[in-house]
Amino acid sequence: MKAGPAARFVQKLGLGALRADGRVRAGERETGAPHGMRLGARSAADALLRLAPQLRGHRLPRPLRAVGRVLRRGTMLCGAPVLLAAISVTGAQAQDAGGPMRPETVLNLALIGLTIGAAMIAAVWLIRQQAATAEENKRLRADLADALNEADRRGTLLAEDNQRLLVFSGPGAPDLVGTLPKRFGAPPETAAFLDFEGWMTPDEARELTRALSQLRNRAEGFRMEVESAGGHVLEIVGRTAGALAVVRFTPLSGLREEIATLRLEQNRANGMIETMQALFDAAPLPMWLRGEDERLVWVNDAYAKAVDAPGVISAVDAQTEFLNEQDRAQIIAARAQNSRFQNRLSAVVDADRRNFLVVDAAGPFGSAGVAIDISETESVRRELRETVRSHSETLDHLTTAVARFDDKTQLAYHNAAFAKLFGLSAAYLDKAPDLVSILDHLRSRGVLPDDRPLRDVKVEIQAAHRATEPTDALWHLTDGRTLRVFTSPEPSGGASWVFEDLTEKLQLESRLNALVRLQGETLDYLREGVAVFGQDGRLRLSNPIFAELWGLSDEFLAAKPHIRAFAGTATVSIRRPADGSEPQASWAGFSHAVTAFDEAPREAQGGEFELSDGRVQAYGIVPLPNGQTMLTFSDITDARQAERMLRERNEALEHAARLKSDFVQHVNYELRSPLTNIIGFSALLRSPETGPLNTRQSEYLDYIGTSTSTLLTIVNDILDLATIDAGIMDLDLGEVDIAYTVDHAAEAVRERLRDNEIRLDIDIAQAGTSFRADGHRVTQVLFNLLSNAANFAPQGSAIQLSARRRGDSLFFAVADEGPGISPANVERVFERFETDPAGGRQSGAGLGLSIVKSFVELHGGDVSVASGPKGGAVVTCRFPLMRQERDLAAE
Repeated sequence: MKAGPAARFVQKLGLGALRADGRVRAGERETGAPHGMRLGARSAADALLRLAPQLRGHRLPRPLRAVGRVLRRGTMLCGAPVLLAAISVTGAQAQDAGGPMRPETVLNLALIGLTIGAAMIAAVWLIRQQAATAEENKRLRADLADALNEADRRGTLLAEDNQRLLVFSGPGAPDLVGTLPKRFGAPPETAAFLDFEGWMTPDEARELTRALSQLRNRAEGFRMEVESAGGHVLEIVGRTAGALAVVRFTPLSGLREEIATLRLEQNRANGMIETMQALFDAAPLPMWLRGEDERLVWVNDAYAKAVDAPGVISAVDAQTEFLNEQDRAQIIAARAQNSRFQNRLSAVVDADRRNFLVVDAAGPFGSAGVAIDISETESVRRELRETVRSHSETLDHLTTAVARFDDKTQLAYHNAAFAKLFGLSAAYLDKAPDLVSILDHLRSRGVLPDDRPLRDVKVEIQAAHRATEPTDALWHLTDGRTLRVFTSPEPSGGASWVFEDLTEKLQLESRLNALVRLQGETLDYLREGVAVFGQDGRLRLSNPIFAELWGLSDEFLAAKPHIRAFAGTATVSIRRPADGSEPQASWAGFSHAVTAFDEAPREAQGGEFELSDGRVQAYGIVPLPNGQTMLTFSDITDARQAERMLRERNEALEHAARLKSDFVQHVNYELRSPLTNIIGFSALLRSPETGPLNTRQSEYLDYIGTSTSTLLTIVNDILDLATIDAGIMDLDLGEVDIAYTVDHAAEAVRERLRDNEIRLDIDIAQAGTSFRADGHRVTQVLFNLLSNAANFAPQGSAIQLSARRRGDSLFFAVADEGPGISPANVERVFERFETDPAGGRQSGAGLGLSIVKSFVELHGGDVSVASGPKGGAVVTCRFPLMRQERDLAAE
C-alpha cells in the first residue's frame, strides 16, 4: 500500500513508520495507540528539531525551530502546559510571518499538533508511572529490610552450637555453617571437618563419603547415624534444596539418642555375629547351635562336611547329627548340672573313627557346641608316653647309672642301675632327696671316702649345675670301684648325672694286655704264616712261620718294611702258570689289597698259589679294624695231592656211571622190540582166528601179559629218565582237566585196589577245574603215587588222593596207612633203583618216586614226604601256577 501524507510525515520526522493499526514503529520498539503514544515530550521536541532542516525553504522554518526549542525546554521545565503554549505561539508566528499558508503547510501543522498532543498524553502517563515506580521502590526497600532481618535471624539460628550444616552449591568447596559440641570430637576447621576418617570410624567415613557422592551426583537423600568416641550419637541427614545439596549434622538426645544408640548397637551386634559366623564357617572345627528343644538351628561348613551333608542347610533340615544318641544324652545331662559339657568323645568322620574334645555350653537361646579333633594330639601324646616309657625301660635296662636332679638339686628321675650302684632303697629315693643329702648318706654308709670335706663337695655340685658345658670327673669308692661321673646341664634347669662304672673296663684293659701277650705267643707257634700290615703298608707283626716260608731275616722284619719290599727280598717266588698267564696271587696283588683306597667295602679274599720250590700255599687277605690288613699263608701241598687223587677217582667213577647209563639205555632199546613182539603175539593167541585155548593156556597168557606190561612200564620209565638226564625232554603244555586226570590215574590202579580190598578216597573240591601242565606226565605222576601207596597200604585200609589250590600253586597229595618211611630213608626213596621191600607186597624196579620227582621238577615244582596223621606216608607234589601262566603268556 502507498503511504499517506501522515505516514510520510511521520517518516520524515524520523519516528519510524505508522502502521495500519495506529501503532508507531520506532526501530525495534512499538507503542500502541489505545494507551497513548509512548513518545515523550522530549522525543517530540527532538523530532521537531530534526524536521527543521528538512522544512528549510518553506515559509515557517524558523518558527518551527523555535517551537522545537520551546518544546524541549517546556518539556524539561513544566511538562504539558509549556508544550501547548509553544504550539499557540508557533501558530501566531506563522500567521504574522507570511500571510495565507499553503495546504501542505496546514497539513504538516496539523500533523505536528497531533504529534504534540500524543506527546502530551505520553508525558502525563510517564509522570504517573514514575510515581508508581517510586511507590513500588519504597515497598521493595521495606520488603528487603524485612528479608534481611529474617535472614539474620535464621543465620543466627543456624549458627548455634547444636548442629552443623554442610552446603554444596556447585563443584567447588562446600560452605560450613554452625558448630557441634566438643564431646563429638568433630574439628571446627573446614578442611579437618571434611576429613571424615580423622574423626569417624573408617567404615562410617566410607559410608558418608559414598552417600555424599550419591547426593551430589544423583540427588539421592540419605540419613545415617554415627557414634562418637564418647558414645554419643550424631544424626547426619542429606537432602537437596533447589540447586543446593545440604547435609545437616545434628546431635541426638533423649529418646531419639537412645533409639539411635540401640540401633547402632544392633548393627554392631549383627556385624559381630556375621563376623563370628564367617569365622566359624571358615574354622576347620565342627560347630553347632541348638534351640531349647535340642534341635539343630545352625551348623558350620566343617560340621556339614564331617556328616557328609551337601551343605549346612541340608544338614540342619535333615537334623543330621555329628554325635551318637548316647553321647548327646550325656551332654544334655552334664549341661543340666553344670550348664556346660567338656569331655573326649569319638565320632566317625571320613569312614575313620576319630577322637574329639567336645565343648557344649548352654545359653539363653539354647546351647552351642564345638568339636576339636584331638586324634593327632592323642596319637602324639600316646607316642610321647610310649617314648617316655620306652626310654625309662631302656634306661632301666642299662648298666650305667643315670639320675636327673632339678634346679634345686633334688632327685627328679633315676634308673634301676643308679639304685643298684649305690645300694639305695626305693623308699629312700621316692622321697626325692637332694644330691648333697645322697652324698652325705653314702659317706655315712662308707661308700664314698671321707677324705674331702662335704662343703667342697657341695661347691662342686653347685658349680656343675651352673656350668654351661658338661663336666667329667673320676670317683674312687672305698670298695675299690672307680666311677666316671659325667654331668650334663639341662636347658630348663638342673643337670643329668651319669655314673659309669669303670672297674670292669680297667679289668678288661688288664686282661687285654695279657691277651695281647698271649696272642703274640700263639702266633709264634701257629703252623700258618701270619703277617699284619698297617694302613700305611708297613709290617706291624709277623710270626716265625711267615719268615721261614719266604726266607726272610730277623733284621729285615725288625725294620718294619713296606709290603712292596717283600717281593725283592723273599728267597722264594710265586711260580707262573704253565700257560704263561699272570698268577692270581702275587706280591703286587697283596700290595694293592693292603694299600689301595677303594670306596667299596673291604672284604676278605683268598686263593692258592704255587711257590718256585713246588710247595702249594693257600693265602687269605683279611681286613682288620683301623685300616689294617692280615695276610695268612698255610701249606696245603699234601691236601692238594690227596685232592688230585680223589678227583681222578671221581672222574673214573663218573665215567663208569656214564657207561652204566649208556648200557642200560642200550639194553632198554634192545628190549623194547622183543617186548612189543611178545605183547603182540599174546594178543593174537587170544583171538578166535588162532583157535581155542584151554584154561591153563589162558592162565599162562594172563601171566605173560601182566609180566610184559610191567616190563614195558619199566622200560618206558628208564627211557623217560634217560631223556630227562640228556636234557632233551620237552613238556607238552596245555589245559589239564583235573577231574579227568585224577579219574584216569585212579582207573589204572582200580584193579589192584580191588584185589587188595583197598578203598580210594578222592577230594578235589578245592583244586579248581583245570591248570596248565603236561597232562600225560601228570597222569604218570598220579599213577606212580597211587601204585606206590597201593603197594604199601594194608588190606582193607584206605588211600586218600586230594588236590587243593593254595596261592600260586596246586598241590596233589597221596596218603596211605602203611608202615611209612623212616626219616633216614626219605632222601633215598627218590633215588633210582632204590626199593624198600619192608611192608610192601612186591618189590619193583625202584623208579616210581624217581619218575615222580623228575616230572614234577620238570614242571618247576617239588615233592615232599611226610608222616600221615594215622601213620603211613603222605607224598605231596606241588605244581606252580604262576610259571604256567608265564608260559601261556609267552605263547
